[in-house]
Amino acid sequence: MASFDGLRCKPLLACALATGLMAPAGALAWTKYTPSGDAKREDVPKEYRWSLEHLFGSYEEWEQLFTQLEGQLPELEPCRGTLAQGAQQIKKCLDLSFGLKQELYRLAVFADADYSTDRTLSAAKVRSDRVQALFTRFSEASSFIQPELLAIEPDVLRSYIKAEPGLEPYAHTLEDLIRRRAHILSPDQERILALTGDLAATPYSIHAAIEEDVKFPPVIDENGKEIALTMASFPGFRDSQNREFRKQAVDKFFGTLRAYARSFAASLDAAVKANIMYAKARGYESALEASVDANAVPPVVYKTLVEATRANLPKTLHRYVKLRQKLMGIDEVHYYDLYTALFPKASMDMPYPEATKVVLESLKPLGKDYIKMVEVGLDPKNGWVDVYPNKGKRSGAYCNSSYRRHPIVFLNHLDRLEDVFTLTHEFGHALHFHLANQAQAFPNADAPIFLAEIASTFNETLLLDHLLKKAKTKEQRLALLNKRVESIRTTVFRQVMFAEFEAAIHAEVEGGGALTADRLAEIYEGLVRTYYGPDFKVGADDGYEWAYIPHFYYNFYVYQYATGLMSAIALAKNVTSGDKKATKRYLDFLAEGGSDWPIDSLKRAGVDLTTAEAMQATFDLFAKTLDEIEALLAK
Repeated sequence: MASFDGLRCKPLLACALATGLMAPAGALAWTKYTPSGDAKREDVPKEYRWSLEHLFGSYEEWEQLFTQLEGQLPELEPCRGTLAQGAQQIKKCLDLSFGLKQELYRLAVFADADYSTDRTLSAAKVRSDRVQALFTRFSEASSFIQPELLAIEPDVLRSYIKAEPGLEPYAHTLEDLIRRRAHILSPDQERILALTGDLAATPYSIHAAIEEDVKFPPVIDENGKEIALTMASFPGFRDSQNREFRKQAVDKFFGTLRAYARSFAASLDAAVKANIMYAKARGYESALEASVDANAVPPVVYKTLVEATRANLPKTLHRYVKLRQKLMGIDEVHYYDLYTALFPKASMDMPYPEATKVVLESLKPLGKDYIKMVEVGLDPKNGWVDVYPNKGKRSGAYCNSSYRRHPIVFLNHLDRLEDVFTLTHEFGHALHFHLANQAQAFPNADAPIFLAEIASTFNETLLLDHLLKKAKTKEQRLALLNKRVESIRTTVFRQVMFAEFEAAIHAEVEGGGALTADRLAEIYEGLVRTYYGPDFKVGADDGYEWAYIPHFYYNFYVYQYATGLMSAIALAKNVTSGDKKATKRYLDFLAEGGSDWPIDSLKRAGVDLTTAEAMQATFDLFAKTLDEIEALLAK
């Protein structure tokens, strides 16, 4: 079972090398390859496929650990009713619980990664589903721990932490429990809530099933050829340079979603009611309060974010819509005009090997040690990255990590500039995982979701600044400036609009209202009008975009995309100013993981999200970038 010794090596690179997590990078060697979504996995050169052997050497080894953990769950039962006996008993039971959780995460990381690379493999899906079920059983078996700890008076519990050095790795966890003391239920009630884990996930599963059942009519290209319109193909069609084609795609897509809107509304309504039920069960005034409190984020951050964004709309997003209308030479800006590239001739696409070099160059402000760690991760012989698509591979990109084992980075790289940003984004996550895993004991290693998107978007910010400095033509510079604008538009303005929608639909139900499909569309359409302004023409079915957004099932998740990018922009500005102390503060912030309250960690790094000041820096950058675009166009 795990021992939480809080390995704290300095420098962290030396720690990574000493623990055998990383091998020093040599000269990178690549096989020339043209990506294809139809390729068989075995046809993708080995250096572009990750290795999961650092997690498990074989499926048999995975099964052995699964069986072992399954057999160890009953070992938690003797802890029930004993935590009040004192510090040593608390340590014994927490070591057991967190040790099981650590190994459960290893099972899950492997199972999910394996299934991600080929979703046609039923055995891989079975393994993923089994881990989820085992997690639910673990939650049930360990559900008594929090209530029993909170039955101990806070001052007594704190005295135990001081008296027993072995409890030090759990100090922050126990303080967090004390903070949420009023919202933790009795052992029997916590057990019942734990048993509802699978039910709570059901609305999202229903949403996904409806998505699978939805059949969109084909779109017709300029040559009269029918092309399949799907959830996966829609974003590409929405980006098309052919206005009639993208209008057709958007109309058919949203029109079809509207036809299924009652089913989507029923699943979303169930998700909202589940969030409200959990909030009420724990004594919160609202689902929003319950959600942000899970990360110790004060509700004022959510409120300030929405208010600051609304206040800045006229000089930012409304102005951008007007500029887009002018540049595209159109009478009205519709939804289907928002995503097409304004400067498509400025192509900066690059194959993956070249992308790795550009990413490394862009990250130099973070110092030699950080660069060396990224080099190790990019080196194909170390098996961190799964680069190209293959038949059966899931879409998108992500990074995951098992404690004290190197991270894994999942991509679907198509040699586009956008994929270079995805690469550096995921390596931001990877180094955040890695640094925190080396500096913290397991209970404190994972950064809360509120902080998780900062490292990734920080890297993107550095990459964009680097590419702007290297831009060779006016067209390239314009395209990159618009990239910055679009990044802020989609990650801040769009996500804050989503956040307002989430708050509104939860308040609707909390106030006794009903979430019908028409009411959801009415709320959503009203926000679209507010956010995009007077020069944006709302289409008849635009209000049904809510049915397309799976993040509305994530329980007030999306606002953190906005605060993450805002924090990243402010932190990157400090680091690139040449202030070495700012760089150290940022790297220390990454290494802190989840060892302190997120708001306090960010303040030490240089950002205070309880006020609008850090947020305003992003709005000012957006407006300044519009100024530069207009100045370049005037030349």
